[in-house]
Amino acid sequence: MTALNLDMPSFDEHLEAILEDCNERVNRSEESGGSAEEYLDALIDRGSILSMMEYYTSAVSDFDDAIEIISKIEREGRVTDAGMYVRAFISRGELHGTENPEQMAGDYAAASLRLHELGDGSKYYDRKKMINKCLDCCEDLIDAGYPGEVSVFIDKLYVMLAGHDDNWSKNRYVEMLNLSAQAMIGMKMDDRAFEFYSDAIEEGSRLLEKDSLEDLMSLIFPFVSRGDIEQERGLFDQYFADRKAAISLLEELMSMNKLDDVQLLSKLHQDVANTYLTLNKVKEAEEHLMREVMLNMDGAEEYIREYTDRNWD
Repeated sequence: MTALNLDMPSFDEHLEAILEDCNERVNRSEESGGSAEEYLDALIDRGSILSMMEYYTSAVSDFDDAIEIISKIEREGRVTDAGMYVRAFISRGELHGTENPEQMAGDYAAASLRLHELGDGSKYYDRKKMINKCLDCCEDLIDAGYPGEVSVFIDKLYVMLAGHDDNWSKNRYVEMLNLSAQAMIGMKMDDRAFEFYSDAIEEGSRLLEKDSLEDLMSLIFPFVSRGDIEQERGLFDQYFADRKAAISLLEELMSMNKLDDVQLLSKLHQDVANTYLTLNKVKEAEEHLMREVMLNMDGAEEYIREYTDRNWD
């Protein structure tokens, strides 16, 4: 057993040390009149550390200053590194978040103007960081009610993921398809959403067959969501097939003790049962009603056994 090193700095102490270094760089740039790019770099780094330390107001102030420097550089006819530009706007947008979704969307829109310039040589971002950041921005915009603003980020994701057959990239591709579908739903474009969910199911199922799917929920989600569209259109055979596929995957998670909350599984059983009942298919509904009860009641197995003996013999 390895002995615990009590002298090892904590994570907070590491952040404090990095913050001290950033403060020195910012002060040096302010006092010596160094290059605008050096000052910009120091502000972005310090803003990022302050954000990690949850000093959000100070972090926003640093990103405000960084964006003002970017504007000054551009007024002088020069161009900042695309990584610096994108990082400053996205970082400030993230900090505005749910408290000011309009400002967040505005900052993301500004960042998207130079998103296409990001490449392996850009500051702050390698390929994986760019992909993860674009996925995060899509999710933020959809959650905030701006589904129409995700297209630039989706386009960048396509470029970065196309032609990559490694499992990490394939899993991110499934995430991108699901986010694309959600954006289409937000814009009332259900036909396009249906196509994206179908593609996500196809790609996710391939990964599952190879035991390479990182998160079963990335496959469960499109089964559920495509089923919602099918139910609205009266495509009940397809609806039941998708709902039962989602249920099967959730039951599998539960059998492995990896399902933290049974509410979704319970709701899907209830949805299927209710739909069967509307179609006067009582016998088909009973199985799912029984399973719903079992998921939501203590001692449900004994209750169901007694109820069945009394009423269904």
